[in-house]
Amino acid sequence: MKYTPLATLFSLGFLPLVLSTEFLVGVGKDETTGSKGIGFDPSVIHPVVGDIISWEFRSGQHSVVQSTFENPCTSNGGINTGVQTVADNLPVDAPGLPTFKVTVNSTDPLWFFDEAGGLCNKGAVLAVNPTSTQTAPAFKENAAKEPTSPPPSTTSGDTNPSTTGTGASSDPSQPASSNAANKPGTYVSGGLILSAISSLILGIF
Repeated sequence: MKYTPLATLFSLGFLPLVLSTEFLVGVGKDETTGSKGIGFDPSVIHPVVGDIISWEFRSGQHSVVQSTFENPCTSNGGINTGVQTVADNLPVDAPGLPTFKVTVNSTDPLWFFDEAGGLCNKGAVLAVNPTSTQTAPAFKENAAKEPTSPPPSTTSGDTNPSTTGTGASSDPSQPASSNAANKPGTYVSGGLILSAISSLILGIF
């Protein structure tokens, strides 16, 4: 049997394997009780570059929409998953719930709310990488000051409970689509990359 010296293996210039963490966030799930309810579970996450945020939608109509710290309940034209509709009789953690995944490419703070649920000012908000000056509690306080807004009148997005949403444009300079869940491809928006996820397996023989 022929052995390859360890130093030779290191000199071959293999690409390093980068392990990412997937943050599973329930939409329409109460983070306190773990039951169906208002908001996101969890409502605060701290991913790093390369990590994945996977929004999983619970019973009712929900949509994850990107906003700003100052205006939590108003879309900033960024990420919009489209409205996802899930049957009321499904258990809170039923298998095959609709999901929408994004890959993080920046640790800048990002802000989201559940537009279709119509309960942003009741706490249906998500803080991604909040800072010491723009905190998650302050973001929720800003949301509480917003007027109640009705949910979108037009339903969009894929209601298939096994669907994974993807983005719309491969050009990073283009703004995010307002209906990203319906369009294939990849785009970059405010620290997130929406794309199909592929795996690279390196073998040493």
